[in-house]
This record gives sequence, structure tokens and C-alpha cells, in this order.
Amino acid sequence: MTDRLHYKVRVLVAENFDLIRIGLRALFKDHTSVHLVAETGDIANLFALVVEHRPDVALIDWQLSESVDAEHICKLTRMHPKTKVLAFSDCISEPINLLAFHSGASGIISKHHSSQVLLSAIHAIHAGKTWFNRDTAEPEQQQARPDPQAEIRCNDNIWAHPKFSNCERRIAFLATQGLSAKEISIRLDITEKTVRNQLSAIYRKTGVKKQIELCLIASQFDLFK
Repeated sequence: MTDRLHYKVRVLVAENFDLIRIGLRALFKDHTSVHLVAETGDIANLFALVVEHRPDVALIDWQLSESVDAEHICKLTRMHPKTKVLAFSDCISEPINLLAFHSGASGIISKHHSSQVLLSAIHAIHAGKTWFNRDTAEPEQQQARPDPQAEIRCNDNIWAHPKFSNCERRIAFLATQGLSAKEISIRLDITEKTVRNQLSAIYRKTGVKKQIELCLIASQFDLFK
């Protein structure tokens, strides 16, 4: 029990900008619950450092390289499943949330957040939670709503026995694969307006507000297979 209380989350930082790395280094230095095991500003060093240090959490700059960062995260989580990935980005949008989710990241956080929110995110994903769709949340809100999945799970009346039409199931499944309304309409040969209307109905039935929240539910409860 004593060892568990004094355990520090082992973090690797992969960040493109020197000044941000310096700031993170200062934040984690002598921290009571987080230990910086390695840092890099180069995607070429990332995988070797993960193998060498086996961090609990890898904080990875979403713009670390010129190629698609989701591919690097997907490769990392596949090769080292015990290392949880927290993506770090200047700008977070719904498409980026979805890309990060489908890449295997446990969460994504804005670089504009406070250090306290960053630490909360690191501890949350280390504990097995996710950190998506929280780009406007402050520490007080994080405490009130520690995990969006938990909030959805608690509302049994909404999602316990939702009934979906075949069309809704097909649309929901494609939405959880990260397709946009336009892409779904092309895939199913229906209008984009129909897709958006069906998605609104699906959101109401499941009690979610955004596509990323629908993905989180589907991955845990297998609603749309």
C-alpha cells in the first residue's frame, strides 16, 4: 500500500517545440506524483525511447512530424499497449478528437490548458480512464465530471435498452468509425440531411451530444455491431 501511495506516473514527452519541453520539464521536476523519464522533439527517437524507458504515459505532440500523427500513435499503442498515449495539440476539433480516438490514444488535451488540467489528464488515463471532448473543461468541472463514459453509464434510463432502426444502426456504426455525415451519405447512398437527422435521433436515444461521445459508448457497450 505504501509503495502504491508513493508511486510516480512515469511520463515520456515527445514535443516539437523546445520552449514547451522546457516548461514541461520544469513542471514535472521533483513532482510528487509524476516522473519525467525521457523527452524528445523528434519522431525518429520516440519508439526507441518507449522501448528503453517503458513509460506509463506518453505525452505526444499531435504536430510532432509532417506525416499523419495518428499513424504514429496507432503504431505505438499496437507495439506497446501498456503505454497510454495522451495527445497534445494546439487546436482540438471534433475531427481531431475522432482521429486521436481511433488511433488508440487514451485522450487528447489542448496546449492552452493549465498545468493542473494536464496533470489531471495524465493521472486519469494512467488510471484507465479516457480524456476526450474536454477541451473547454476547467479543473472544477473535471472533478464534477471525472469521466464522460462514467456519466453516460450512470444514466441507465437513456442507454439501457435503446431501440434503433436498421438505418440508425448502419449510420451509428459508420459514425463510430470516424466517418463524417457527408461520407456516410455517400456510403449509404442517402442525403446528408437524412444522415444528420438520423444522427440527432441516435444522440437523443444514447444521451450523447457529440460524435466522439458516441464512439466512447460504442467501444464499451458494442451497441452498433
